[in-house]
Amino acid sequence: MRGRAGVVLLVAVGLACLVVPLVSPYDPHLPDLRRALLPPDPEHWLGTDQLGRDLLTRTAAAGRTSLLVALAVTTLTTAVGAVSGAVAGLAGGVAERLLRLSATVALALPGLTLALALAGVLSPGYGTVLTALVPLGWVNCALVTRTATRQAASADHVLAARAIGASMPHLLRRAIGPHVAGAVLTVATADLSRTLIAVTSLSFLGVGLPPPQTDWGGMVSEATALLVTAPRLAVVPALALAVTGVALAVVVDARRPGP
Repeated sequence: MRGRAGVVLLVAVGLACLVVPLVSPYDPHLPDLRRALLPPDPEHWLGTDQLGRDLLTRTAAAGRTSLLVALAVTTLTTAVGAVSGAVAGLAGGVAERLLRLSATVALALPGLTLALALAGVLSPGYGTVLTALVPLGWVNCALVTRTATRQAASADHVLAARAIGASMPHLLRRAIGPHVAGAVLTVATADLSRTLIAVTSLSFLGVGLPPPQTDWGGMVSEATALLVTAPRLAVVPALALAVTGVALAVVVDARRPGP
């Protein structure tokens, strides 16, 4: 039941971020200084920001960017982690030792600090965010997949397939893949939540997406100078990020096996 509530909430946030910018009569990026800092009213439900942009439309557009970038990063890290973990778990030996060594090094490094350093020397943009977050983001998925693969590899049907000479791609795709998919999906959902925080953190610190493109972190960063006079400019995107994070946390918690 909790998992369904989280999924419903997550879908609602995603649909709002997708639909609102499409149906809104306001451009989320085009300034209109004549309408700057208008309070909420029937025309602008959440008011306008310091440049006269509709706050609801801009929050939805920023959310769409945040979710799409986080999803792209998570897709790449999940693919790398799932493949490397499955190969190491099934092959063992050198492949498993290399995975352990790589995971040890990656876990010992300060991920966000390295991401900030890398993003700071590259031009802001989607490619920079991917380059900053993907190299260390695959580790959790790889370790969980390796463990799940080793457990699945001891099953009778896998041992029988190996005995008749089934190739590793066949074993991973047909015999082991279905048994580790649930664990991979759970890790991917948790990684999506962490990645969303990392993406918005980079933008908040000024090394994310370039203006006028923005995400929730960039909106909060833009609003810090107006926290006293117009706190809603920071509260609205921060609240949207918090709601999305809670929805993801609920889904992850529901997918975890019970005691």
